[in-house]
Amino acid sequence: MKIAVTGSAGTIGRPLCADLAHDHDVVRIDLHDADVMLDVQDVDALERAFAGCEAVVHLAGVVSVEASWADVAGPNIAGTYAAFEAARRAGVRRVIFASSNHAVGMHEIDNLPAIYEPGFGLVVRTDTPYRPDSLYGVWKAFGETLGRYYSDNHGLQVTCVRIGSITQADDPRDPSVAQSSGWLPLNEAQKFARYAATWMSQRDFARLVRAILARDVSYAVVYGVGDNATRFWDLEPGRAIFGFWPLDGAK
Repeated sequence: MKIAVTGSAGTIGRPLCADLAHDHDVVRIDLHDADVMLDVQDVDALERAFAGCEAVVHLAGVVSVEASWADVAGPNIAGTYAAFEAARRAGVRRVIFASSNHAVGMHEIDNLPAIYEPGFGLVVRTDTPYRPDSLYGVWKAFGETLGRYYSDNHGLQVTCVRIGSITQADDPRDPSVAQSSGWLPLNEAQKFARYAATWMSQRDFARLVRAILARDVSYAVVYGVGDNATRFWDLEPGRAIFGFWPLDGAK
C-alpha cells in the first residue's frame, strides 16, 4: 500500500514511518527532513504529494496545549482542511486523523489529581461530549468533525485516534516525564502518575494504524492509549471496530 504521512519528522511520525516502511511504500511529508517538504496548508501541493496513495495519516500541526489561536489557525485548522480536501481530490480511500485526548481534556482537569489513582472509576468514552481543554483541543475536535463531514459527504473512510502520551523516550518512567504536563498543576510524582495512565508505546500506535488500514470502516473515533492499569479512556471501541488491543501498558 502507498501511504502518505504528514508530520513525518515529528515524535510520532518518525517511528510510525519506520514501522510502516517495512512493508508499505511510505511518502513522508513535513516542513523539513522528509521525502516531500511543503507547507501543509497548500491544498494543491498536498494533492500532488498524495497522488497514488491509498491512505493518508495526518499528524502535522503545532503540538502545544498552550498554543494561541495564531498558532493553531494556520497549520492546524487550515492544514487539516487541506489534508482532507487534498485526499478527496487525489482519490485517497482512507484518512487517519491524529486527534487527541485534549478534545475531551476538561474531563481530566475537573478530576485532578485523583483521576490518576487506581480505582478512581471515571471512563471517558468516545461518545462523551467534547470538552476541549485548550485551543489545541479545539483543533482536534474540529478535525474529528471535519472528518465526519468528509466521510458522510465524500465517501472517505476516516478514523480519528485520540492519542494519549507517545514520547520520544517511549517509556512512561523516563526522567523527562518530570518536565512534562506543564499546563497542569501537578507535582513531579503526579506527572509520573499521569503518564502511567495516558502512555502509549510507539509500537502499539503503529499496530493501531495497521489495524485501521486493514478494515473498511466509514467513520470511527478510538483512543490511542496503552493497556495501563490506571487509564481512564475507553479502549473497547478499538477492539470492537478494529480488533485492536495494546500489547504494552504501565502497571
